[in-house]
Amino acid sequence: MGLVRVRAVRQMLLGTIPLVVLAIVLLVLLGLRLNEASAPLRAATLQAQAVVVSTGLGADGRQIAVEYTDESGTMQTGRLTLDDVREVPLDARIDVAYDPDRPAVVYVRGDALSNSVNDLLNGVLVIAAILIGALAVTVVRLVRRRRSATEGRQVQVHRSRYRRGLSDRTWFVVDTERGPAWVPVYWDPAVERIGAEPTTVTAYGSALEDSLISFDVYGTTVWPSGRRRLTAPKGAERELGAPTGEVSMPQQARADAVVVLLAPLLGVLWAYIDGSGPAGFVFATVMAAGLLFWLPATYGSDPT
Repeated sequence: MGLVRVRAVRQMLLGTIPLVVLAIVLLVLLGLRLNEASAPLRAATLQAQAVVVSTGLGADGRQIAVEYTDESGTMQTGRLTLDDVREVPLDARIDVAYDPDRPAVVYVRGDALSNSVNDLLNGVLVIAAILIGALAVTVVRLVRRRRSATEGRQVQVHRSRYRRGLSDRTWFVVDTERGPAWVPVYWDPAVERIGAEPTTVTAYGSALEDSLISFDVYGTTVWPSGRRRLTAPKGAERELGAPTGEVSMPQQARADAVVVLLAPLLGVLWAYIDGSGPAGFVFATVMAAGLLFWLPATYGSDPT
């Protein structure tokens, strides 16, 4: 339980747990929908060569009628629903799959149902990939940000704050013989004890040799939220405000949730590219909200 006392760990968990919950819920819902949608295709165990006898059927003109001989030698007439309206020549021969218990409906690769199933499967794969990737990144960050140096060293640091996009980040600026080095750190009440004037703290790692450096600030462990850099961070430098004291995890969550406002835009973009309509918009928006909430929490936002 020692790690949980580190605020950086709690902040990462704050962003990761909602993402995991949302991803699992979406995977379950998509899995159920996928199982239901693919049931007719699984039942279509027989194949035959069919001849197109009519096109432009149905209210939207996407259906075509075909004739084929089933396994018993009986001539059957079936309907096939295409993914969109297209010209199909009469008397064209196509290979179809059909359910022996429902011979009036046939299927081909690329028809409306198979494309719908593929879209659902792609959704499952995308969400699973995002979930696995986010968990992998979180675990790697947790493992790598534990103190790697056995001996601490006294260094002079001052604090700066930069805004990039919708999120702020806290940086410790370490004085070295080659000039300043910037280390992004997870916010903690202890970091507010470091102001614009140099203060002596304990660093675990070299600001010139190590990419990840943790600090001990008056007995509090402060983890790096990113790699050390020898040039000023990108973004707009902001003034350091008055110390705010303890910031609760709900307050941290409210600060990190600002970027979630972008989720509907990503949902619209996904639905447009994927052609999945309102359902795709809802699923993409929910997943984007979880991912956007996870990003600032994992990469160390400043809630003040």
